[in-house]
Amino acid sequence: MTPELIAILAVGIALAGLILQGHRSLGGRIDRLETRIGGVESNLGARMDRIEAELREIRDRLSRLEGKMDFLEGYIVRRNEPGVLAE
Repeated sequence: MTPELIAILAVGIALAGLILQGHRSLGGRIDRLETRIGGVESNLGARMDRIEAELREIRDRLSRLEGKMDFLEGYIVRRNEPGVLAE
């Protein structure tokens, strides 16, 4: 074997080792990232549930207010109709 061929093979083996090591390292980072994303997703789901509950409560309160406003509007309109006070 010529020294040039030995050098080429050595560089190829070294590059293969670096690529494999980088791949292993990247795989570990991806696993940690997936774990973190899973935690964020569960936290986000809980927050969305709380927001939905608060919106339901606001919707219910708004419905009650609309009902009261309709009652007051009807009362005021009937009171201001001509002939209602004359009776």
